[in-house]
Amino acid sequence: MKTLFQTTIEHLLKSHNQLETFQTQDHFHIRLDMPHFDRLVIERHDEMISVSHYFEQNGDLVPDPDVELHYPTWIPIAITQCMGYRREKFIERDGKRLVDRHFHSEVSSFLSMWARNIKAQGWAEKGSVHNDITA
Repeated sequence: MKTLFQTTIEHLLKSHNQLETFQTQDHFHIRLDMPHFDRLVIERHDEMISVSHYFEQNGDLVPDPDVELHYPTWIPIAITQCMGYRREKFIERDGKRLVDRHFHSEVSSFLSMWARNIKAQGWAEKGSVHNDITA
């Protein structure tokens, strides 16, 4: 079952004629600009999706938030927020990699809110594709 976040991002990509490329290419990058908003960047590298807003601080681009999801399941894997706070689905304990079961529910709530904001702000209709390959 598709989440609101997946549906929103796929609709956004489709509205900019990029959904098929996103789904069929192992490496994908799109940067969207819109006046008065931080740029929105969607990337795919093999089985990892990254969705981020970027702002500039002291000449550096800073992602906030930045979420990583597994492709094609769209399951959240990691999130970075608020200037460096990073949370991952996997935790290391006694040399073993374990799944943090609380991660998915916490991040899914945030992603639903973010999806509603992306939709309400009109990125599908008003966002413009920026063609350089930097974030």
